[in-house]
Amino acid sequence: MSDGVSGCKFCDIAHHKKELHLRESDNCIVIRDIKPKAPQHFLVIPKVHIARPTDLTIADRDLLKEMESLGREYLRRELKEKGEADTVEDMLRVGFHWPPMVRVNHLHLHVIYPIKELSFMSKVLTFKPGKVFKTLPKVMEILENKGNLKDEK
Repeated sequence: MSDGVSGCKFCDIAHHKKELHLRESDNCIVIRDIKPKAPQHFLVIPKVHIARPTDLTIADRDLLKEMESLGREYLRRELKEKGEADTVEDMLRVGFHWPPMVRVNHLHLHVIYPIKELSFMSKVLTFKPGKVFKTLPKVMEILENKGNLKDEK
C-alpha cells in the first residue's frame, strides 16, 4: 500500500502519525476529531485515498462496513473504559458530510455519541441527516440501488 496522496492531511495521519491512531485495521484507522461536537466524536479514515463520499462505488461496500465496524468497536471500548453502558443506537450518529460541506478531501466517517450532546447548529444543520450529512445506512442503500454516488445530492 502506498503512503497516500502527497499533501493530504489524512493520508499523512494514516501512514505517518501512528501516535494519533486510537484503533487500526488493515484498511482504516480511528482518530479523535480535533473539533469534537460530542463527548465521543471519532473519525474513521481509510488508508487508501478516496477524496469524498461521492467518489464511492459499490466496490467500496466492504471498506464501508469495515470502517463502521472499527468505529463502533472503538466507541464501545471507550465507553466500557469509562464505566458507561454499551451504545444506545438512538443516541449514535454514523455518517459522512456531503459536498459542498466536505472540508478535508479524504473520505472520513464520523462516529458521534451521544447525539443529545450536539449543539443546536450541529443538530439542525451540520450533522442532521439530509442534504449536508448522510448516514452510513443511507449511503449503503444508495450504493446498493445505484452502484455509485456520483450524482447524489
